[in-house]
Amino acid sequence: MSRSVVAAMTAYTLELREAEIKLNQNESPYDWPRELKEQVLARAAARPWNIYPDFESSGLRNALAKAYDLVPENIHVGNGSNELLAATIGAFVGPGTPVIFPRPTFTLYEKLVTIAGGLPIPIEFEPDSGLLPLEEVCRAVVSTAVSAPSRRRRRDAADTAGEDTGATVVIVCSPNNPTGGVLPEGGLQKLIDSGATVLFDRAYGDFANDMFPSLHPRLITFSTFSKAWGLAALRIGWVASTIENCREIRKVKLPYSLNAISEMAATIALDNRALRDANVARIVGERTRVVAAMRSIPRITLFPTKANFVTFRAERNSKEIFEALFARGILVRDVSAYPRLANCLRISIGSPEQNDRMLAALKESV
Repeated sequence: MSRSVVAAMTAYTLELREAEIKLNQNESPYDWPRELKEQVLARAAARPWNIYPDFESSGLRNALAKAYDLVPENIHVGNGSNELLAATIGAFVGPGTPVIFPRPTFTLYEKLVTIAGGLPIPIEFEPDSGLLPLEEVCRAVVSTAVSAPSRRRRRDAADTAGEDTGATVVIVCSPNNPTGGVLPEGGLQKLIDSGATVLFDRAYGDFANDMFPSLHPRLITFSTFSKAWGLAALRIGWVASTIENCREIRKVKLPYSLNAISEMAATIALDNRALRDANVARIVGERTRVVAAMRSIPRITLFPTKANFVTFRAERNSKEIFEALFARGILVRDVSAYPRLANCLRISIGSPEQNDRMLAALKESV
């Protein structure tokens, strides 16, 4: 029998469908150039495959450190940023640890916190403004600090049960998936100043033109090569923080979690950042065009977005619109099951041709 907390959960799932135009997973519409793929494959072919990858992923960590003005000890890499998020939660969240996050957001956060035995504290918000609920989150941090003595008393009374009511943790994704909203200006620093440990997911940060944040003992930053870099198939994520925090994360992180070929690809990608920057500029330009066109479509209401997707609420049942688009060869994401997102769909920004097809089909479907 599985643990009761796991038995009560549902798995993170995605309905598997094939369509001519795939706009459901926030992927880049632009594949990597063939010449860069061939560089990766040449390096892979020259390397023995019977030998494990570098235990420390030193090549990629050194390249990331150079690119972001860090040192390798500030960085871990892994099989997507989700794996590193799970390791970090395992290191910083225990039974009874309060974990605050805006909701709706990426549902995996709450699942991982629940598995770790933490106390999920969702801060419900409406996505209409395009901003995440910073003040409400900060107030919740203060509230958990006030209640900390009683949690400590419960811990002292339950030592044999392994209760571990650690410092409050905040998880925030900005731009937020699936709403596209962001923290207000200066919001990340305000979260740090609240005294919480902040897990900051910047998977979509490049599309908001945000700056990579400075290191802080209460800040742990997650990044991915899947979105802006266009390497989703290779599952490459990385986490950055202080040396002390990374030392703790390493105790939980699985060894050899990044394969040698993915490490080679990410290292080559960092030598070709102009390609990423050009693709981000193209996607952001298309986002502006798509949003303007969608605003002219009746019976839908768009949420402001700084990500590589746009989410909207429809007057018509979202599942009917989803199926109507799919019948026209276009696969989008139905997010109507999220809290406060009834009748909402999320559409990734594709190529100009894909977007034109989507806009024409959407006008006929709503």
